[in-house]
Amino acid sequence: MQRVELYHGLVTLEVPSDWHEIPADLLEYYALESAEASGGRLAELYQHGFRPGDPENDFELPQILIQIKESGRLKYGQFLHLPSIDTLRHQGEVTVHERAESSIRDVRVNEVFFDRENFSLHIHNTLDFEAAGKAIVISVSFLTERGLFTVHCYAHISQNIDAAPIFERVIESVEIDESIRYRPRLGDRMPPKPALIAYSIAALLAIAILGFLIVSRRHPKS
Repeated sequence: MQRVELYHGLVTLEVPSDWHEIPADLLEYYALESAEASGGRLAELYQHGFRPGDPENDFELPQILIQIKESGRLKYGQFLHLPSIDTLRHQGEVTVHERAESSIRDVRVNEVFFDRENFSLHIHNTLDFEAAGKAIVISVSFLTERGLFTVHCYAHISQNIDAAPIFERVIESVEIDESIRYRPRLGDRMPPKPALIAYSIAALLAIAILGFLIVSRRHPKS
């Protein structure tokens, strides 16, 4: 493993030494692809990405995409009492089919939990695509004083045995600089709003699925 600096040095994490960082121009192309995949309803920018092989040409999985959103500080209390998994699954399915293309045959939210120790929201999903088959997507959003630092991990089902320990190592290695590290406050423990939480989680799911759509479509770089 090698430790890399991201977010202008404010976050570091470990990635396999034989994985390569995806160039910035290719990440910009991903943003255009996400807009096309969602019919213009959602365009997501990924600030960093890593995968094995040639990052310029290889659109295969496994892959990690990283999003940094300085959308403002969130109150962690809203994630302490999450809606039922059935509610989250339903909202996720509705949101995905509203925002992504119809090539998705099935979306299953396997697990959602909030880690109080490091203030991170974990979403584990299984996706089934007509063209690409089944895939595992793990999205972990770390709360910061500025917003969210999210790691999206993608692997085909057939790669899961090898990829799972790598993803776990990467996620556990995330270190956030003290200047933006989340600092809980007394006012954070506000009464939860289940509908808002369910929608927020579903939106994260839709973003993760768009990331998979990008690599599964295998469009040549323009």
